[in-house]
Amino acid sequence: MQTCEIRWWGSKGKENPVLLYRDLKVHETAGDPQYRGRVSLIGEPEKGNVSLKLDKFTLSDRGKYVCYVESDQWYDEAQCSVNIKVVGSSPVLSLAEDGDKVKVTCASEGWSPQPTLTWRDKGGRELRNSADHYRTDSEGLVSVSSWLRSSSSNSEWISCSVGLSEHEIKEGRVLPFISVSTTGDSPGWKYLAISLMIVVIILIIAFIIFLKIRGLISQRDPTLPEGTPLIGE
Repeated sequence: MQTCEIRWWGSKGKENPVLLYRDLKVHETAGDPQYRGRVSLIGEPEKGNVSLKLDKFTLSDRGKYVCYVESDQWYDEAQCSVNIKVVGSSPVLSLAEDGDKVKVTCASEGWSPQPTLTWRDKGGRELRNSADHYRTDSEGLVSVSSWLRSSSSNSEWISCSVGLSEHEIKEGRVLPFISVSTTGDSPGWKYLAISLMIVVIILIIAFIIFLKIRGLISQRDPTLPEGTPLIGE
């Protein structure tokens, strides 16, 4: 193995290697600058161990890698794939009126690879008919948002879970209940108007009673002398 050449390369091909070992040493300046200073051989090439070590992983390091070994008598190559998992943020849920129902929205960001989003009811049954949208940012991280329409209820919560596997799941829950009206008017305004009407009626009745009491007090007592001033005069 002392006269062998070891070449690791990725998506940029054989002529732009991740690591090049030749003449019993690693050529640090050869190949893709993206990996410079981050790669090394962790085995002993003279004993047949040509394993690659890659430090300081980034999302751009994902993909297929090829290991090629050549000597004076033979050559061989093998492939492997590198996947990087990034667990994103906990789901954020929000509510909005949507006719006679409630629109529930769930959003989470910062995942890699693309996560799975699942809606469930209180009994654990999966809720379908949702609208899901995925977006990938400049760093390769995936954001997901989804919404569905639910009947308004103040006792049955629903959950939104986002994850990469059963061991990498984040969940949020919400009660899909807000004041909704089939006429499009807010019930809060109706309650306020009714309350104001009741207050006005009470004030009118109180004013009428006050006038009657004042009138009774103002009547002249026949036993009083002529010219005695009346109350309020």
